[in-house]
Amino acid sequence: MDISIELEKTIAIYFNGQNYTYNGVELSREGSRIIAYSLIHTLQMMELIVKGK
Repeated sequence: MDISIELEKTIAIYFNGQNYTYNGVELSREGSRIIAYSLIHTLQMMELIVKGK
């Protein structure tokens, strides 16, 4: 599934590296990890929905 691959790549960006900058806004390491956890939850929910079909 293309969306899940893109989500996994985005999660890796937020978990790896120091701070993450997006559209000129720099997130702290902690802020980046909070976003990563939210994306992981989204990925898990998406996988559950796909499995249910």
